[in-house]
Amino acid sequence: MMKRMIYIGNPAYLSLRFKQMEVRQPSDDRETTVRTIPIEDIGVVLLDHPQITITHALLGALLENNCAVVTCSVTHMPSGLLLPLDGHTL
Repeated sequence: MMKRMIYIGNPAYLSLRFKQMEVRQPSDDRETTVRTIPIEDIGVVLLDHPQITITHALLGALLENNCAVVTCSVTHMPSGLLLPLDGHTL
């Protein structure tokens, strides 16, 4: 099965809940939009906004599932890459 690439380009709070990545995005009318994505479906997470907060539990779960996490600078160019250290057979 093909893994998903998740792009986050707006301010958001990313956390882990029930083995899913929970994305909370504030909106203009003081309500928060909440979306969830199963961790096992994610292959790459691209973080492209300076106001993104991510929890350590989510980072650990993403790396356990062989997911790459890419951070971008203010010029929207990749500045860092977080990869799992465990070997895998995929």
